[in-house]
Amino acid sequence: MLKRVYRISDEGSWNILKSGLYMCLFNLATLLPVLLLAMVANEMMSRYFGITHGSIPLWGYWGTALLLLFAIYFAYRMTYRKKYLTSTQEDMRLRMEIADKIRRLPLSYIGRRDLSDLASTVMDDVATVELALSTSVAEFIGGFLSGLTTIVILAFYNWKLAGSLAICLPLVVIAMSLCRIISEGTNKRNRQKKLDISDGVQEYLENIKVLRSSETMKGYQNRLSATIKRILRGLVLYEFLSGFMIALSHNIMRIGLGLVIVTGSTLLISGEISLFTFLLFLLVAVRIYEPLTKACESLGVMISSLVSAGRIRNLMDYPEQQGDAALQPESFDISFDHISFAYNKEDVLHDVSFTAKQGQITALVGPSGCGKSTLCRLAARFWDVNKGGVYLGGININKIAPDTLLRNYSFVFQDVVLFNDTIYNNIKIGKENAAHEEVLTAAKLACCDEFIDRLPQGYDTVIGENGMTLSGGERQRLSIARAFLKDAPVILLDESTASIDPENETRIQKAIGRLIENKTVLIIAHRLRSIVACDRIVVLNEGKLMESGTHEELMQRGGLYHRLYSLQNESLAWKVK
Repeated sequence: MLKRVYRISDEGSWNILKSGLYMCLFNLATLLPVLLLAMVANEMMSRYFGITHGSIPLWGYWGTALLLLFAIYFAYRMTYRKKYLTSTQEDMRLRMEIADKIRRLPLSYIGRRDLSDLASTVMDDVATVELALSTSVAEFIGGFLSGLTTIVILAFYNWKLAGSLAICLPLVVIAMSLCRIISEGTNKRNRQKKLDISDGVQEYLENIKVLRSSETMKGYQNRLSATIKRILRGLVLYEFLSGFMIALSHNIMRIGLGLVIVTGSTLLISGEISLFTFLLFLLVAVRIYEPLTKACESLGVMISSLVSAGRIRNLMDYPEQQGDAALQPESFDISFDHISFAYNKEDVLHDVSFTAKQGQITALVGPSGCGKSTLCRLAARFWDVNKGGVYLGGININKIAPDTLLRNYSFVFQDVVLFNDTIYNNIKIGKENAAHEEVLTAAKLACCDEFIDRLPQGYDTVIGENGMTLSGGERQRLSIARAFLKDAPVILLDESTASIDPENETRIQKAIGRLIENKTVLIIAHRLRSIVACDRIVVLNEGKLMESGTHEELMQRGGLYHRLYSLQNESLAWKVK
C-alpha cells in the first residue's frame, strides 16, 4: 500500500514499514521505565506499611535501570536510522524519477501546465511526502501498534483494567476517520487556493511596471488582498476542522485514564488486584497515550501528504509518447497528410495537406490564430495529431521515438529561453559534446561575436535569468547560434524581427540566411515582404489551407495572400501626420 500511495520503491516501502516496527519497539522500550517506577513505588509503599517480603535489593534497581537505558538507546538508534536515512534516500530517488519523467513527457504537457504548479509538484509535494515518510507514517504505525501490543499484554495480567484502557480506542478511530473525510475533501481545494495566491502575487510582481504607469496599483492591490482574504477563510476553516477532530481524539484518549483510575480503585478496594498492579496500570495509562497522541497528530500530515502523493502519481502516470529509437529518416521532407487537430476540444486545424521539401523554404502565412504555430509544433511532435499523419522522410513521426525525432530539428522561436549561465554554456546547449572552436564558429555565424566581444568577460559573461542582461536581438542571435551548433537537417523558424531595431534585424536576417542553407525549413511568417523569395508559401485561415504557391503565383490569384500582402504594405506606408 505504501508503495502504491507514495510511489516509493519496494525496498523503500519495506524499510518504512520496518521503521514503523522499530518505532513500536521504541515506544514499548519507553514503557519499561514505567515498570521500574511501579516497582519502586510498590517497594516504598510496602515498606511504609511494614511489608518487607520479596523486597528487591538496591543493585537490582540500578541494574534494571541500566538495561532499560541500553534498550531505549538501541531502539531509538535503529528507529532513527531507518526513518531518516530511508526517507532521505527515497526523497532523492523520487525527485530524480520525477525529473526523468518530465524529460520524457510530451512537450505539449509542459506547454499547457502552469509552471508554478509543476514546480510545486517537484518541490513542495515531494517535500510533503518526505515529511510523511520520515516521521508521520512511522509514528502512526508505531503508535497504534505499540498501543495495541501493550493492551494485549496487559490483558493477560488483568483483562478488566486492560479493557478500561482499550474502550476508548474505537472512538478514536471513528474521530480520525471523520478527520480524514473532512480533510481529504477540502485539502485538494486548499492546495489549488494556495497556488492561486502564489500566482496572484507573481502576476503582481511581474506587472508592477504596468500597474504603476497606469495608476491602477491601489485597485489591483485591493483586489489581490480581497482574493487572499477570501481564500484564507477557507484555509482557516480547514485547519479548524482538522484541529478540532485531532483535539477530540486526544480528549477521548484521556477519558481512558479516568476509567483506569475508577476501575482500578474499585478492584483494589475489593481485593481483586494488588497495589503494584494498580500502580502499574495507572502509570501505563499515563504513558501509553503519548505515542497514540503522536499517531493522531501524524494523521493530519499523512492526509495532507495523500493529496501531494496523488499529484505526484498523476504526473508519473501521464502517458508518454512512444516510438522506435532506432528508426532514423534518410531524407527530410515534412509531409502533412490530411491532418486535423483539436486543442482542449476546440478545433484548430481541419484536413490540412502539403509537403515542405528538403532543401526548400516553406513559409506559413495567415491571420493570428489560423494554426501556423500549431503546424510547426505538430511537425516536431509536440502534440500528436487527431486525424491524418505527419511524415518525416516518408516515416510517420508517431513511429519515431521523440528523442530520436528531435535530434533532427533545430528551433528558432520568438520566445527565446536562456539560462542563468555564461554565454558559452548557453550556446553549447545546442550540442553538448561540441568542441570549443565549434562554439566560437557557431557564435560567429550567428553574428554573436560582435556583442560578445564588447562584454567585460566575453563568452564567460553570466547573462542572468533568461538572459535579462541582453537585448531582444542579442537573445535571438544566441538562439540562432545554438541552431548553427546543432546543425540539424530541419529548421523550424518563427520569423520574429518585427519588434527588433533595424540594425539587429539586418544581422539576424543575415544569420538566418546562413543557417537555412540546404535545410528543410518551415518558417512562420509575420512580415510578408521577408518571405517573397521562399520556394513555397502556404496560406492558412481558421485552421484550413486556403492556397499555396510562390509569391508571384499567389499575387496573381488575388486571394487571401494578395489581400494580406496589400494590407501590410499599406500599414508600412503609414506615418505620423
